[in-house]
Amino acid sequence: MTAGHAAPDDPAPQRRKRRQFTRRQQVLDTAARMFFERGYEATTTQDIGAELGLLKGSVYYYISSKQDLLFEIVQEYHQDTRAYFERILASDRTPIEKLRELITTETAHTATNLTRSSLFYTEWRSLDPDRQQTIIAERARHERAVESWIREAQAAGDVRPDTDPRLATFAIFGMVNSVYRWFRPDGRRTAEEVGAEFTELVLSGLSTR
Repeated sequence: MTAGHAAPDDPAPQRRKRRQFTRRQQVLDTAARMFFERGYEATTTQDIGAELGLLKGSVYYYISSKQDLLFEIVQEYHQDTRAYFERILASDRTPIEKLRELITTETAHTATNLTRSSLFYTEWRSLDPDRQQTIIAERARHERAVESWIREAQAAGDVRPDTDPRLATFAIFGMVNSVYRWFRPDGRRTAEEVGAEFTELVLSGLSTR
């Protein structure tokens, strides 16, 4: 073996990678918390570095810009929502069952991830136009799916015929997306209980039964 080169299974490079990954995640977590507490515009990369005990220049070892930091934080949340949305979308459940699972899951997920959900629903407007379109396009997919499930359930006789599917869709997401504003982990209802309660409110209002 050539001197000075680590063997492929040498644990030292792997440890360095793990340390770098851990440190980068700390940067993301700290940035998310500070953006949440202070607002994106009011937080600088120097503030983030100081919180972590890093010089401003050292922060840029882990990220390219403050904008990239926000986008990655928003995308992490985005990826989580996409995972359960795709699973529900691909299932063979009835439209009503899909609505039930999406409302329950999305409400609980928003409440359980208050810091990132808050940034996802508010600070995303600080992203550049191309990145904003990524967020808008994903939200539109969710809205189209819910509207189509309501229409299918209407055709099956499970949703009141006088329901406006588009308006009902806006109402559902308006309710679910508001959770980050008021939910508190130490409150009298858990995230899952809030999700279940929201689901019953929506479905009982739509149901023909």
